[in-house]
Amino acid sequence: MEGFNIVKKGYSPQEVDEYIATLEQVIKSYKEKDNAIKNAIITAQISADNLLKNAKLEIAEYKSHVVLQLKHIYDSIEIQRSRVQEFQEEYNDMLRKYLKVFDESDVAAIYGRIETLEQYLRELNASIEITDETAEPTLED
Repeated sequence: MEGFNIVKKGYSPQEVDEYIATLEQVIKSYKEKDNAIKNAIITAQISADNLLKNAKLEIAEYKSHVVLQLKHIYDSIEIQRSRVQEFQEEYNDMLRKYLKVFDESDVAAIYGRIETLEQYLRELNASIEITDETAEPTLED
């Protein structure tokens, strides 16, 4: 604490008034700093709230986008599953129709014709005389 000069009736009123004015300036300066700090805190809180609000909105939009993309993927999978099932049904129908038409007796008939053709070729070969000059290969078993 500063000392004041003693005058006849106590401290010098001028010095006390000056000291009080100085203290009031210091208090005013502290109040201004306090208000600036409070304003900075409020501004920071508002900015943080806005950032958080915007981040939540972006997350919600991203989630909506992801959910929509997943729905498209699921729909595409279902379409592909349906196409595969449709193909399988068509393939099975085709096989059933083919199996109805194609009988083992048909295979036996084909083998019979092949054997007949081979026999004919053997007989034809046997009836043709091959000379040394025209040495062509013969059909043999």
